[in-house]
Amino acid sequence: MQKWEYKVVKRANITEATLNAMGAEGWELMNFVLPHCNIPGSFDEIDVELVLRRPVSG
Repeated sequence: MQKWEYKVVKRANITEATLNAMGAEGWELMNFVLPHCNIPGSFDEIDVELVLRRPVSG
C-alpha cells in the first residue's frame, strides 16, 4: 500500500517559483481550501491553504 506525506501551506507563502521547487522535491498539489466569502474584492484577504502530498518510500 502506498504511504503519503502531506504538507499544508498558506497561500501568502506561495509563489510560482516556490511551487516549482516543491514539485521538484516530489510534492504534488492535491487541492486548496478556500473559505466561503460573499464580500466582493476580498479574495486577497482570505487565508487559502494548499494541500500537497508526496509518496513516502520505505
